[in-house]
Amino acid sequence: MGAVLFDIGSTLVRGPELSPAAMIARLLGLADSEKGLVADIIMCRVFADAGEVCLSLKESFPSGSFPEEDIKRIWLDQEAAPEEIPGATEAVRRVKSAGFKVGLVSDIWAPYFKGFLAACPELASMVDFACLSFREGVRKPSTALLERAVEALGADPGRTWMVGDTYANDLAPAIGMGMRTVWVLSRPEKEYPAMEAVIKGRLPRPDIIIDSIADLVEHDLTDMTPRSE
Repeated sequence: MGAVLFDIGSTLVRGPELSPAAMIARLLGLADSEKGLVADIIMCRVFADAGEVCLSLKESFPSGSFPEEDIKRIWLDQEAAPEEIPGATEAVRRVKSAGFKVGLVSDIWAPYFKGFLAACPELASMVDFACLSFREGVRKPSTALLERAVEALGADPGRTWMVGDTYANDLAPAIGMGMRTVWVLSRPEKEYPAMEAVIKGRLPRPDIIIDSIADLVEHDLTDMTPRSE
């Protein structure tokens, strides 16, 4: 059975330029290089509310003045932040009508996922399985999320597409598993190193490259002709 797996942020919805991990890292006085430590907490654990997030962060980053109210405000802002990228619902509808199972595979935390559901109710209703980092306890580029999604959907990796905006996190793991890939260059300025590596042949070329998720409707994903080497 075929499946199409979609990343969420900057693929189906747009939001703030800075990630919540980056925003919180700055509030905590951490270097940008340390935002991954924050992401490992907020993106890989189930929290009922912002208060639980603050307690966990306090344990990992004790400080004399903890910005609790600011972090609670980020939580609330994230619930309202997602906006559907034009064409996202139609793209998923086309995929669904072509007979594919639809999955979500995303590094995301609870408030932003709640905001996604509110911003894209029709799209969300077409999803057969959502494999999310905060529920699974692991982030990309680990293949664990992809493996879990493929298993849950009863899909064959060779007949599965991964659609995402980030080469390193979305496409590289999928290519390694033998999946087909769609690179959504919604933020090309963040992908320049990967784009150069693809052009120069240092990285495998994705099967499809598009500017926006809306462009996916122009491509026939049922064509599973083996990619040429």
